[in-house]
Amino acid sequence: MLYKRPNDAFYAEIEKLSLSELELKIKKLYVVFQKSRSYKNYKLEACLCQRKHLINKDFVFTPLALQQIERVNTSLTVCTAKVLAKATVLNQHMKAAKLAGDDFLNDYDIEATVRINYWDEASVLILDVDEKNGQSDYVAMANIMANTATCYEHFRWFHFCDRDNMESNDTDETLSKDYMLKDNWNIELLSAHELSHIDYFCYASYVLFIHSNYSLSDIIRIKDFCNEVKVAWENIYG
Repeated sequence: MLYKRPNDAFYAEIEKLSLSELELKIKKLYVVFQKSRSYKNYKLEACLCQRKHLINKDFVFTPLALQQIERVNTSLTVCTAKVLAKATVLNQHMKAAKLAGDDFLNDYDIEATVRINYWDEASVLILDVDEKNGQSDYVAMANIMANTATCYEHFRWFHFCDRDNMESNDTDETLSKDYMLKDNWNIELLSAHELSHIDYFCYASYVLFIHSNYSLSDIIRIKDFCNEVKVAWENIYG
């Protein structure tokens, strides 16, 4: 069953597969996942995790790779600050509208997120050098990961609503700050000696590099990110 976690025999099986064999299995499992309309396929998740391990363990930090890693980290740092700033401004606007007595506004929800902007093959960078020598279908894998991400679809998530404002003693200035941006998340993989010249890794990078199923080879091919802020007006009538 799709909702059951794989047994030890399954893990032993996929650990013996080459990268190309593993990706073939991933593609087949993805077709099953699409047809099932399930929330999650644990076997597919296990294969994606194993694929990440296979690629990362032999990854060579070339000058091009380092340049791309630094680009991704810078983009995520900027995206985090940008999406939070916009959400903060909108929170102030919504608070003002409610205080002014807007008769449609009982409450509101503001959700601000940062994620990979994937649409099709054009969303994946084509680099001059393929470190896996054609063994990996980066576009197909990017499509699968974009459509199966659950827990780590968003690398940052911020939420504002009037209920929280009323229950919190935090000032607007406190709410508008992302204290996690102050911390350097250069731990685990991001503490590698080859990355020591990068002075700072943001939390969004930590989530992408460590917790998502994206391997280093996938990450250096990410073209851009999507900052999204959604505002929902809530009206109670009756």
